Amino acid sequence: MSSLPQEASPSPQESKSQGRKVCEKCRELQEMTTALEEYIGRTNEQLLRSEMSDMELEQIFSACADPMMVVRDDGIIVRANRSMLEHLNSCCEDVIGHPCTELLSEEECKLANSHKKKSQTDIEIVGDNGETSNYIMTTTPLVTLDGTPGTLAQYKDITDRKQAERALEKAHAALERIARIDGLTQIPNRRSFDESFSEQWQQSLADQSPLSIILCDIDFFKRYNDTYGHQQGDTCLSSVAKALEQSLSDKNSGMVARYGGEEFIFLLPGMSAEEAIKHAETARSNVDNLALEHRASEVAGNVTLSLGVSCTIPQSNMQPQHLIRTADEALYQSKETGR
Repeated sequence: MSSLPQEASPSPQESKSQGRKVCEKCRELQEMTTALEEYIGRTNEQLLRSEMSDMELEQIFSACADPMMVVRDDGIIVRANRSMLEHLNSCCEDVIGHPCTELLSEEECKLANSHKKKSQTDIEIVGDNGETSNYIMTTTPLVTLDGTPGTLAQYKDITDRKQAERALEKAHAALERIARIDGLTQIPNRRSFDESFSEQWQQSLADQSPLSIILCDIDFFKRYNDTYGHQQGDTCLSSVAKALEQSLSDKNSGMVARYGGEEFIFLLPGMSAEEAIKHAETARSNVDNLALEHRASEVAGNVTLSLGVSCTIPQSNMQPQHLIRTADEALYQSKETGR
């Protein structure tokens, strides 16, 4: 019977070599294990920090006093803070996951979907109760949590500021009116006339159209004040101013202003000399028809007017004040020839 061959036992030197190799492998595995544990630790730490940052951002987002929302590029609202829910008067379930077209105006949806660039726009929103609110809507492009492009929309309530601006505009308009209207007679004052006359002169010069002026004066008005008192004199001036204003068939065709004291002046663009004379007679007749008693007058028993008419087609070598001077000369002539 034959016997199986016996494997040769490793020599002591070979055993030592194999042992060293095993130790080296163990060290390598230990180093890899340590590195892996460190990597896992760093990753977990980063994930924790990320989660904490997300929580912090979520708290900031939710606590922001201004209404804020995130709208995906397909128009779906994916996030809204408490202020936004209150602004929309809706609960979270009725907002998140819904198209912005269901909850916002067409203008707001258009802005919310403009995720290509940052913008700020004043918007006006009319509530169900009919009240108007004003906001600055700021839109900023971002990438949503699901990785799609979207827009962060933030609303800044500026209703109080807008109301203050409107009140200021009204006050400014009122001041402008006060600056241009004679306080006693409530018709345009000298300043208003001067500005209108300068503008109309240039327009008539360009159009080569006639421009007429009527300067009128209440006869013996100083005696009227001395006889009836200044308070009654003020009433007389107001009544005369109203009568003169009523002589204008169309306020767009001209104006009458208090020129100073008891003097009034008409500015009549596009009106010929003949038409201006007819208008002067209408104005004189309107005042005569008031039948305001004037015992101290030397020409009638009631308040009357003297008027001077001047008309020209402006030329580049003419001075605008020349037209007023000629009307004043005509008024003087009227007074000298019997008022």
